[in-house]
Amino acid sequence: MNKIRFLLLIFLIISIGGCTPKGCSFLPKTSLTIVQYHLEKSVEEGEAQIEGVARNDGSAKLEYAEVIGKFYNQDGTLLATGVAKPIDEEGKLCPLDPGQIWEFTISYSSAAREAHPSLTILSYHLEKGSSEAKIVGQAQNDGDVMLSFAQITGNFYQGEAHPSLAILSCNLEIDGSSAKAVGKVQNDGDVMLSLAQIEVTFYDVADSELATGTASVVDLEVGGTREYTVFYPGSYYGEVDHVIAEVFSTTYDEEETLLASSTASTTDLEVGETWDFSILYPKENYEKVEHVTVEVTTVDSPEEKYYEPAEQVHHVTVKVGTLKGSTVMP
Repeated sequence: MNKIRFLLLIFLIISIGGCTPKGCSFLPKTSLTIVQYHLEKSVEEGEAQIEGVARNDGSAKLEYAEVIGKFYNQDGTLLATGVAKPIDEEGKLCPLDPGQIWEFTISYSSAAREAHPSLTILSYHLEKGSSEAKIVGQAQNDGDVMLSFAQITGNFYQGEAHPSLAILSCNLEIDGSSAKAVGKVQNDGDVMLSLAQIEVTFYDVADSELATGTASVVDLEVGGTREYTVFYPGSYYGEVDHVIAEVFSTTYDEEETLLASSTASTTDLEVGETWDFSILYPKENYEKVEHVTVEVTTVDSPEEKYYEPAEQVHHVTVKVGTLKGSTVMP
C-alpha cells in the first residue's frame, strides 16, 4: 500500500511540473516569441518607430514583459534604443496569458549629445568692376544644428608693396649751445612704414663732411608726414655750415599690405544648406585690390544639444528583454 501511494505521488508531481528530456521542472515556463516586426518611418513628420507582434508561448502568465528595439543608421551606427511593455490606456502594466498575442510599438527617440555648429567655405574669388571690388563665394552649414547667425570676414590686399619716404625739408638751426638739422618727411609709398630712418650729414663751409646723425620715425601711415630733428654729434658746432638729409632705410610689415577688411553675415542657416555670400570692399581705392582671403569668424546656434533626426534611421533590430511570470492553475 505504501509503495502504491509513493508511485501516485510521483505521478502527481510529474503531471503538475512536467518533464523534459533534460529533467523535471517544478516551475512554469516563461517565454515570449517575436512573431514579426518592421520599421515604420514618416519623413514628412520626422518620426520613426518599430511595429511588431509578440506571443506568450510559455506555460506561465507573464506579469511583466518587455521587448528591446535598437535603431541604426545606414553605416550601422547605433542611434537609439527603446523599450516596449504591454500597458493599457492608463499606462498600467497588462499581464499576458499563455498564448496571448501582444502588438507592440517602440518609438524612436535619439539620445542627446553635444551640438557641433560648423560653417565651411566652399569657394570664393575676387570680382572687380568699373567702380567696386568685392568677394563672391559660397559657404555651407556642415554642422549638425541650424546656425542662428554666421559671419564671414573678407580681407582685401594690394599687390606688391612699394615703400617710399620723401624728404620734404631739411634746415640747419644754430643757437648759442648747439647745431641741429630740422625737417619734415612724408610717406609717399603705398604701404605703412613701421620704421624709417633719416640720415643727416653735417658739412663745413668748404663742403667737407664733419659728422653724421640719424633720426627715426615709426608707424607712418601712407600719405602721412612727420617732423624730425638730428643734433650735431661733434664737439664744435660753430664750424657747421650746411646739412643734407637722405633716407637711410624703410621697413614695413608685410601684413600692412592689407588694405581693408569687411564682413558678410546670415541667419537661420539650416543643416546642409548653402549660402551665397558677397563682401564689398569698403574703401574708394578699389583699384589697388589684387587678392583676397576669407575666414569664418562667427557661428552661433541656439541649440546646445543635438538629436539625430528620424530620417537617419535605416534599419532596426528587436529582442526579448526581461520576463516575469506566475503560475497558471488549472
